[in-house]
Amino acid sequence: MPGDNRSRSRWREPFNTVALAEGFRSELIRATGKGGAFVIATGLPVSHRSKSAAMSWYRFAVEYVDARWPQLGGNSRKNMATTLTATAIAPLRAKPTQFAPAAVRTALREWAFNTNRRPDAPRDVLAILRWVERSSLPVSAWEDPEKVDQVLLAIDTRLDGKQAAAWSRKRNRRILNVAMKYAVRRRILRVNPLPKGKESTAVT
Repeated sequence: MPGDNRSRSRWREPFNTVALAEGFRSELIRATGKGGAFVIATGLPVSHRSKSAAMSWYRFAVEYVDARWPQLGGNSRKNMATTLTATAIAPLRAKPTQFAPAAVRTALREWAFNTNRRPDAPRDVLAILRWVERSSLPVSAWEDPEKVDQVLLAIDTRLDGKQAAAWSRKRNRRILNVAMKYAVRRRILRVNPLPKGKESTAVT
């Protein structure tokens, strides 16, 4: 039935090799055989959430910046920091009422997501970053489609609340898409959580 096909396509994810696909299929069969629980939002076994549940999104973003830093030029580094700042703030557990919003953005953009400057961050910045890390959701939050939509809205919106220019939205989504692909390669996430048609297919 057409409805059944659409339902099945929701869980499809391509693999680079037949071996990887068969290995993943075996894992699913084992999880089913053991009566393991599955995550409704992804169709994956709960056991796959171990890495993503153990790492905060903030900590992942910092590690991702450090991994990408040597490969990027000045403008690309600034754009990456700006995009990741929005992705770090949008899904926080609470609003930073004890810190000015501009100070939080600056701490993330200029210090946390700057590999060269981070070791020299002043004490007031460190206090902000410690709070952000404590308030950051785990990477597994990306298995919740509502959280994904929340972050996508944040990177598409300017500070004045208006929609960003089309070129800016495309750039931000491309940067986020590359970060998600990195998380999948590192097996922190099983699949890229960005909805089809909502991410840029370009990878840098």
